[in-house]
Amino acid sequence: MLYTPLMEPLTNNSDQAFTNKRNAVIMAIIPAYDESKNIAKIVSETAKYVSSIIVVDDGSHDNTAELAASMDAKVIRNRHNAGKGAALKRGLVECLKYNPDIVVTLDGDGQHDPADIPKLLEPIENEEADMVIGSRYGKSIVNLEVPRYRKFGLSFIDFMNKSLVRSPIKDTQSGFRVYARDILSMMAHYSSSGFGAETEQLATAELYGLRIIEIPVTVKYEGLGRTSKQHALLQGAHIISAIFHIAVEKRPLLFFGTPGIILMIAAIFITVVVARLYSQTTYFSVPLTLIALGFVLLGFMLILISLILYELKRIREHWNIRRY
Repeated sequence: MLYTPLMEPLTNNSDQAFTNKRNAVIMAIIPAYDESKNIAKIVSETAKYVSSIIVVDDGSHDNTAELAASMDAKVIRNRHNAGKGAALKRGLVECLKYNPDIVVTLDGDGQHDPADIPKLLEPIENEEADMVIGSRYGKSIVNLEVPRYRKFGLSFIDFMNKSLVRSPIKDTQSGFRVYARDILSMMAHYSSSGFGAETEQLATAELYGLRIIEIPVTVKYEGLGRTSKQHALLQGAHIISAIFHIAVEKRPLLFFGTPGIILMIAAIFITVVVARLYSQTTYFSVPLTLIALGFVLLGFMLILISLILYELKRIREHWNIRRY
């Protein structure tokens, strides 16, 4: 991986330069992959509201990195495309070295309007929130001006989150976020290298009881071309995989214990059938007996796994809470 060291913080010479409360040091992270059409404008507009900008060039094949550097952004380059989650993590880890007061993340494809940054900063500056999410759902998703396949995908992912993870957040996949300094370390700890990173962050935030506020923002899709560089189905698969992973971690008794109990009940039912059949006809059904035995063994294993995972979850939560 190639690395361009951070230089001095960006300065804004505009007559209408943005002044944040308490002169906070604000850093912005922009993950970017083949965004030569948009990156210069995004960096230029974002610079009005932050102290410095880190662009994580995730293995671009174009001159994204060069354009970002020419705009005085600080550039970290991955040799190969590692995924949005991996790029975001590199940016967060880099930010930790400079101990900023606030960190803003936004996508490099032009969907997000940097002019929304001030209103996202407000709850953090007023100490009303630990994380602020720029939500696309200021209006109903039905009326949201997004491509149909994205609208369907967002609706399905939101349904999965509410059903399995039970997240109260509406726009769980928004990459437009603001983080308070105290939570940067925990927000950088997730395993997904792809688009499941945002979902994992929310699960971590819930674990620690962080205060999260959603604020409607402007989102642009028209005229940007193909904003997602990954196939929609593959992108959705990564997110759903992360949701299932989190759901299983959060509720092991439900996802392993419940099937185990069902299998044990089924085994008892089959055993009763075998016993009645034998008492009436003296025929002993070996196939049904083997099925019942298999159900007992599998059910017992699932119940045991659920109990072990539940205890590990409790230990991990206790350790993590003490750690932070």
